[in-house]
Amino acid sequence: MPSPSSPFSDTSRSGTPWLGFAIVGCGAAIAPLDFAVNMAFPAMTEAFALATADIRWVAVCYVITYGSLMLFCGVLGDRWGHLRVFRWGLWVSALALGVCSVAPAYGWLLAGRVLQGIGVALTLSCAPALAMRLLGDGQRTRALSIYGAMFAAAGLLAPFLGGLSMRYVGWSGVYGFRVPIVLLAVLCTPGLARHLRAQTLSAPGQGNPSVSVMGLWQLMRRNADFAGVNLASVGVQFCSFTVALSLPYALPAAGWSDVHSGAMLSLWALGVLAGSGLTPVLLRRMDLRGVGHVALLAMALGLTWAGALSMTQAWPFMALALSLQGLGLGVFQVAYAEQVVATLPDSARGLSGSLTLVTRTVGIVGAAMIWLWLMDVLQTRALAHGASSAQAIWAGTLGLMSWAAVLVWVMVFWRVVQVLFASR
Repeated sequence: MPSPSSPFSDTSRSGTPWLGFAIVGCGAAIAPLDFAVNMAFPAMTEAFALATADIRWVAVCYVITYGSLMLFCGVLGDRWGHLRVFRWGLWVSALALGVCSVAPAYGWLLAGRVLQGIGVALTLSCAPALAMRLLGDGQRTRALSIYGAMFAAAGLLAPFLGGLSMRYVGWSGVYGFRVPIVLLAVLCTPGLARHLRAQTLSAPGQGNPSVSVMGLWQLMRRNADFAGVNLASVGVQFCSFTVALSLPYALPAAGWSDVHSGAMLSLWALGVLAGSGLTPVLLRRMDLRGVGHVALLAMALGLTWAGALSMTQAWPFMALALSLQGLGLGVFQVAYAEQVVATLPDSARGLSGSLTLVTRTVGIVGAAMIWLWLMDVLQTRALAHGASSAQAIWAGTLGLMSWAAVLVWVMVFWRVVQVLFASR
């Protein structure tokens, strides 16, 4: 058993085990660092001679794979041990990222993305459960906040690293730079195991979880509020993905370099990071429903502001708009994760952590399919009205945010209606 002074020791004796969180965060970072791939969409489109809409399969093959496997991997972690499944995922991810970085043809790249999706499903399905185990049950919200902040911090670094990789290596660099990070996480897992070995939640063979994938579906059918918050998460991710999808096209069209475009996307991720840290403070002052209202309002305002900006407006306006939207997204994600974990039993921590990522995946897949189609429609319409190529790209990409803002405002309005009817 680790001594109280060990960084892996129990939080009740030595404070927050930051080294343990760092190991979990390093492994889980493979997913938010994939945000760097968005920076390479234009370069990959050119390198493989693709139509703009065809680049969607880089995202779709990846997210459909891990999205379809996530819940089953979560149950696998609940039954066989979260750390064991987490480690499997890291090894698969290292192999997949290597395949993507040397892909000689588009088909090879897509195959690598499918393999990457398998690795991410194994790793991320169990990472939240490991993070929660590092703190006591009474500090579950704090553990989720720290985990969410680490997730957002990786997203903050992703555009910078993606921009630098693009400059010095090319599009393949957005995959290759993550291989050493994954291998570092693998090498550090024995340290994490020393802390978790005595914890029943992480021990293999602890017994069947009280909720299976089928049981989860039945719970949603019985509990309308629980089903509603999961549907809201899908909508939030669907709308928020317009930022990651549109800016890599819009900002270069306005004359921004890859590094500067990455910096702007990092400000959005910084907002998500701030929102993740702010959530426990908000939850001490209002209930989960109220925090959700605040998060949706911030996202709606940020998307509305960003979608209304022109190419000639100064960068601070874009930075403030994206930071506001990111802040709301960060608050929503932690509050949503707290509600899911609170609803499901402790024996299904892997399943609950997986569910939060499944709703995110469904939203992103829908966004990749629908928003790219709408982007082409808006660009074609702008060109037909005499816009230049750069102006058409700006109109087509930033126009996505205006449409997304409308959808978030509808969600805000619906929540207000629910509160009014509930008060009667």
